[in-house]
Amino acid sequence: MRTYRKEEASSGRSDTSYEEPDLYEVLGKYYDVWYEDQVEDTQFYLRLAEQVGGPVLECMCGTGRSLIPLVEEGYEVWGFDRSDSMLDRLTAKMEHMDDDVQSRASVHHADMRTFECPRRYRLIVVPFNAFLHLLEREGQEAALRNVAEHLEEGGRFVMSIFNPRLDRPEELVRHRGTKTMINGEIVSKFEAQTFDQPRQRTTVHYFIDISRQDREMRRVTACFTIRYMAYQEAVDLMESCGLEVLETYGDWNFGPFTKNSDMMVFVAKRSP
Repeated sequence: MRTYRKEEASSGRSDTSYEEPDLYEVLGKYYDVWYEDQVEDTQFYLRLAEQVGGPVLECMCGTGRSLIPLVEEGYEVWGFDRSDSMLDRLTAKMEHMDDDVQSRASVHHADMRTFECPRRYRLIVVPFNAFLHLLEREGQEAALRNVAEHLEEGGRFVMSIFNPRLDRPEELVRHRGTKTMINGEIVSKFEAQTFDQPRQRTTVHYFIDISRQDREMRRVTACFTIRYMAYQEAVDLMESCGLEVLETYGDWNFGPFTKNSDMMVFVAKRSP
């Protein structure tokens, strides 16, 4: 497995599209706790990879929740992320795997707007609302043009984002679940959301309560802002950046997208 650290792969370009500190520096420890059971999207990517083949590029790959299963299935996968804390967790997992599995993974610290790869890919994935961290149109366009440049003819690009619901009560604290860690910690997750509709932004506040019988409860807090997008805006944006949307699904089972779908899963190719 090849790994590049921040000083080796980062761009000198200013990073104006991220207005919050690295969320995952705080929450990275608990990311896999909450999402380890989410496999539907990974199964979707595997089915597409079966159709179009590899190699695969995963933008904003995080802790490797999807990258590792793709590598284990035999695909050569190049992944990158901006969060050192998430990449550290990914590489720690990979170190426990066989050498032949590690040899198919290449993990880098890079920015979606400015990354450069020495080849093109049959499948490029931007998972799990990650694209919405780009808050400005300029950054979104740069990222998608970069994707189009790295996508092979006949290859596929997949981007998943949530379908906005602006009728949710703001500042209402919701309990998202409680889990027990191997070390005996009981971890409860809460979140609250606010909207800035003129700028199409939503800020999510996270509260993680950690308790053990032999310790006092402690709370970890973090927040981040993302820019939500409507269906037609997302389609127009991709098409303006050299990508032609072929299908839009409303779930990970290839179900049709409707106005009531929770998500939008776009599958695109390079424009002629």
